[in-house]
Amino acid sequence: MLRATLFLLSACMIAGCATYKLGLPEEPPFRSIFIPAVVNKTFSPKMQTLLSASLREMFASGKPVRLASSPNTADANLEITIIQYQRRMASAQINDTGKPASFYLAMTAKGTLINNRTGEIYFKDRNFEQRIQSFGSDRLVERERQNLYLLAQNLSKEIHQGVTSTW
Repeated sequence: MLRATLFLLSACMIAGCATYKLGLPEEPPFRSIFIPAVVNKTFSPKMQTLLSASLREMFASGKPVRLASSPNTADANLEITIIQYQRRMASAQINDTGKPASFYLAMTAKGTLINNRTGEIYFKDRNFEQRIQSFGSDRLVERERQNLYLLAQNLSKEIHQGVTSTW
Protein backbone atom coordinates (compact mmCIF):
# COMPACT_ATOMS: atom_id res chain seq x y z
CA MET A 1 0.00 0.00 0.00
CA LEU A 2 2.83 2.39 0.87
CA ARG A 3 4.62 1.61 -2.39
CA ALA A 4 1.47 2.26 -4.43
CA THR A 5 0.89 5.60 -2.67
CA LEU A 6 4.51 6.68 -3.21
CA PHE A 7 4.31 5.60 -6.85
CA LEU A 8 1.10 7.59 -7.44
CA LEU A 9 2.50 10.63 -5.66
CA SER A 10 5.74 10.60 -7.68
CA ALA A 11 3.81 10.02 -10.94
CA CYS A 12 1.65 13.08 -10.21
CA MET A 13 4.70 15.20 -9.46
CA ILE A 14 6.48 14.12 -12.64
CA ALA A 15 3.38 14.73 -14.75
CA GLY A 16 3.00 18.23 -13.28
CA CYS A 17 6.60 19.13 -14.14
CA ALA A 18 6.59 17.55 -17.61
CA THR A 19 5.61 20.78 -19.38
CA TYR A 20 7.92 23.06 -17.39
CA LYS A 21 10.71 24.58 -19.48
CA LEU A 22 13.85 25.76 -17.80
CA GLY A 23 15.26 29.11 -18.88
CA LEU A 24 13.92 32.12 -20.71
CA PRO A 25 10.45 32.17 -22.30
CA GLU A 26 10.06 30.83 -25.80
CA GLU A 27 10.47 32.96 -28.86
CA PRO A 28 7.35 34.12 -30.71
CA PRO A 29 5.67 31.57 -32.99
CA PHE A 30 6.65 33.62 -36.07
CA ARG A 31 10.00 34.64 -37.53
CA SER A 32 9.04 37.58 -39.76
CA ILE A 33 6.58 40.43 -39.46
CA PHE A 34 5.07 42.97 -41.84
CA ILE A 35 4.06 46.37 -40.48
CA PRO A 36 1.76 48.40 -42.77
CA ALA A 37 1.62 52.17 -42.40
CA VAL A 38 0.35 53.24 -39.01
CA VAL A 39 -3.20 54.60 -39.03
CA ASN A 40 -3.58 57.91 -37.21
CA LYS A 41 -6.93 58.95 -35.71
CA THR A 42 -5.60 61.98 -33.84
CA PHE A 43 -5.05 65.65 -34.58
CA SER A 44 -1.26 65.24 -34.78
CA PRO A 45 -0.48 64.24 -38.39
CA LYS A 46 3.27 63.97 -37.79
CA MET A 47 2.81 61.05 -35.38
CA GLN A 48 1.82 58.64 -38.16
CA THR A 49 5.13 59.07 -39.96
CA LEU A 50 7.22 59.14 -36.78
CA LEU A 51 5.67 55.99 -35.30
CA SER A 52 5.77 54.07 -38.61
CA ALA A 53 9.47 54.83 -39.10
CA SER A 54 10.34 54.15 -35.47
CA LEU A 55 8.51 50.81 -35.47
CA ARG A 56 10.26 49.68 -38.63
CA GLU A 57 13.65 50.66 -37.18
CA MET A 58 12.88 48.81 -33.95
CA PHE A 59 11.94 45.57 -35.71
CA ALA A 60 14.71 45.88 -38.30
CA SER A 61 17.38 46.10 -35.60
CA GLY A 62 15.71 43.95 -32.97
CA LYS A 63 15.51 40.23 -32.54
CA PRO A 64 14.08 37.54 -32.64
CA VAL A 65 11.68 38.71 -35.38
CA ARG A 66 12.86 40.14 -38.69
CA LEU A 67 11.02 42.81 -40.64
CA ALA A 68 9.45 41.65 -43.92
CA SER A 69 9.04 43.93 -46.93
CA SER A 70 5.56 42.69 -47.88
CA PRO A 71 2.65 40.84 -46.26
CA ASN A 72 3.15 37.94 -48.70
CA THR A 73 6.62 37.15 -47.33
CA ALA A 74 5.79 37.69 -43.64
CA ASP A 75 4.64 35.14 -41.08
CA ALA A 76 2.68 37.77 -39.14
CA ASN A 77 1.09 41.16 -39.72
CA LEU A 78 1.08 43.96 -37.11
CA GLU A 79 -1.55 46.66 -37.55
CA ILE A 80 -1.15 49.76 -35.37
CA THR A 81 -3.66 52.60 -34.97
CA ILE A 82 -2.90 55.74 -32.97
CA ILE A 83 -6.14 56.42 -31.13
CA GLN A 84 -5.21 59.23 -28.77
CA TYR A 85 -2.67 62.00 -28.45
CA GLN A 86 -2.87 64.36 -25.50
CA ARG A 87 -1.01 67.44 -24.37
CA ARG A 88 -1.76 68.48 -20.80
CA MET A 89 -0.18 71.16 -18.68
CA ALA A 90 2.22 69.59 -16.18
CA SER A 91 3.48 72.74 -14.47
CA ALA A 92 2.79 76.46 -14.65
CA GLN A 93 5.20 79.35 -14.96
CA ILE A 94 6.09 81.08 -11.70
CA ASN A 95 4.90 84.55 -12.74
CA ASP A 96 1.73 83.46 -14.56
CA THR A 97 -0.11 80.32 -13.46
CA GLY A 98 -2.16 80.37 -16.66
CA LYS A 99 0.93 79.82 -18.81
CA PRO A 100 2.46 76.36 -18.89
CA ALA A 101 6.11 75.75 -18.11
CA SER A 102 5.85 72.10 -19.19
CA PHE A 103 3.42 69.65 -20.75
CA TYR A 104 2.71 65.98 -20.43
CA LEU A 105 2.60 64.43 -23.87
CA ALA A 106 0.76 61.10 -24.05
CA MET A 107 0.02 58.78 -26.91
CA THR A 108 -2.13 55.66 -27.00
CA ALA A 109 -2.16 53.15 -29.83
CA LYS A 110 -4.03 49.90 -30.43
CA GLY A 111 -2.38 46.95 -32.07
CA THR A 112 -3.59 43.77 -33.72
CA LEU A 113 -1.20 40.91 -34.50
CA ILE A 114 -2.35 38.30 -37.03
CA ASN A 115 -0.75 35.10 -38.30
CA ASN A 116 -0.62 35.51 -42.11
CA ARG A 117 -0.49 31.76 -42.74
CA THR A 118 -3.44 30.59 -40.63
CA GLY A 119 -5.40 33.77 -39.94
CA GLU A 120 -5.05 33.19 -36.19
CA ILE A 121 -5.24 36.41 -34.17
CA TYR A 122 -2.49 36.54 -31.56
CA PHE A 123 -3.96 39.69 -30.01
CA LYS A 124 -6.57 42.21 -31.07
CA ASP A 125 -6.85 45.89 -30.11
CA ARG A 126 -4.16 45.65 -27.42
CA ASN A 127 -3.46 49.06 -25.88
CA PHE A 128 0.02 50.52 -25.87
CA GLU A 129 0.60 53.82 -24.10
CA GLN A 130 3.51 56.14 -23.40
CA ARG A 131 3.80 59.50 -21.67
CA ILE A 132 6.67 61.97 -21.37
CA GLN A 133 7.08 65.45 -19.95
CA SER A 134 8.08 68.25 -22.30
CA PHE A 135 9.84 71.26 -20.78
CA GLY A 136 10.64 74.58 -22.36
CA SER A 137 8.74 77.56 -20.84
CA ASP A 138 8.53 80.03 -23.71
CA ARG A 139 9.54 77.45 -26.36
CA LEU A 140 6.92 74.77 -25.68
CA VAL A 141 5.81 74.35 -29.29
CA GLU A 142 9.39 73.72 -30.43
CA ARG A 143 10.02 71.36 -27.49
CA GLU A 144 6.82 69.46 -28.20
CA ARG A 145 7.85 68.95 -31.82
CA GLN A 146 11.25 67.65 -30.69
CA ASN A 147 9.73 65.38 -28.06
CA LEU A 148 7.27 63.77 -30.48
CA TYR A 149 10.18 61.75 -31.85
CA LEU A 150 11.10 60.55 -28.34
CA LEU A 151 7.46 59.69 -27.63
CA ALA A 152 7.27 57.66 -30.87
CA GLN A 153 10.50 55.81 -29.98
CA ASN A 154 9.23 54.96 -26.49
CA LEU A 155 5.94 53.70 -27.88
CA SER A 156 7.79 51.64 -30.51
CA LYS A 157 9.87 49.98 -27.79
CA GLU A 158 6.73 49.10 -25.86
CA ILE A 159 5.05 47.66 -28.97
CA HIS A 160 8.19 45.70 -29.91
CA GLN A 161 8.40 44.24 -26.43
CA GLY A 162 4.68 43.39 -26.46
CA VAL A 163 5.02 41.57 -29.78
CA THR A 164 8.27 39.69 -29.11
CA SER A 165 8.29 38.87 -25.41
CA THR A 166 4.81 37.65 -24.47
CA TRP A 167 5.34 34.11 -25.57
